[in-house]
Amino acid sequence: MNEESYRELIAREAAHWGAAASGGRDPQIWDDERMFALFFGEKYEQFLRASLASGPRVLELGCGSGGTALALAARGARVTGIDLSPARIDEARAEAGKRNLMAEFIVGDLNRTALPGGPYDAVVAHDALHHIFALGSLLDRVRAALAPEGRLVVMDFAGMGAFRKLAAAGLFALLPTHTPYGRKWALRRRLSSFMAGEADKRAALEQGTGDRLHESSPFEEISGPSIHREIAARFDVEDYVTFCPFWYYLAPKLALPAAWRMPVARALHAMDAAITAARPRSGAYFLITARI
Repeated sequence: MNEESYRELIAREAAHWGAAASGGRDPQIWDDERMFALFFGEKYEQFLRASLASGPRVLELGCGSGGTALALAARGARVTGIDLSPARIDEARAEAGKRNLMAEFIVGDLNRTALPGGPYDAVVAHDALHHIFALGSLLDRVRAALAPEGRLVVMDFAGMGAFRKLAAAGLFALLPTHTPYGRKWALRRRLSSFMAGEADKRAALEQGTGDRLHESSPFEEISGPSIHREIAARFDVEDYVTFCPFWYYLAPKLALPAAWRMPVARALHAMDAAITAARPRSGAYFLITARI
């Protein structure tokens, strides 16, 4: 990938996240606080506790609008957050000021930027590393930034695999969701991108073109299954668990009467829990804690 192509793609990525809004026609699990708590709350709390277990100096990778960084700051951490989107960094700074929390936020491309300051007691990432193309390089920089007894703590998306993606696409197309059926028919053009695996997306990104990339977020799912492998190659993994194998994806998208939303969500969560119990490493999401 030449420099001009890279700059164009990374600018599209920054613009996408700067303009990202919650809810709308295709709501995600994090747009509904109760649903997020149901599917992710327990693991997210474990993530926050692990992030503080080694000490107060924390660096968050891909901090977005600062939700996780400020949650850690509220628990006594001294947090530095870094993110690609200037708009989201502005939001994080404003929220920190509004809540009178001590946190520093800077703009940077994690594929290339030197990590600020250090050493850190923990380097953490929530839903960020699957957007990183130069994952090995970033993890090398994380090693250098960590204190000797520091931890890397990651909660992220590893992907669902081709069969589950196809099933999710089919159910999304058939079931009543917040996305109108006419819009769903138009989305068929994005099926190639949705179905593409990590290797396909990386090849497309190297070429700087192709329908295997998300139309507005070209780095979406550029890493996935490789995240665990790359971490294990550089760190001693203390703990690794997966969760939310499938139904979490459809739960927030279903167009249901308000009184039905949470009962249906709880049923879908129970189905996800049953899949995970039968196949403990089947989750689309994972939580990993590692040390140097």
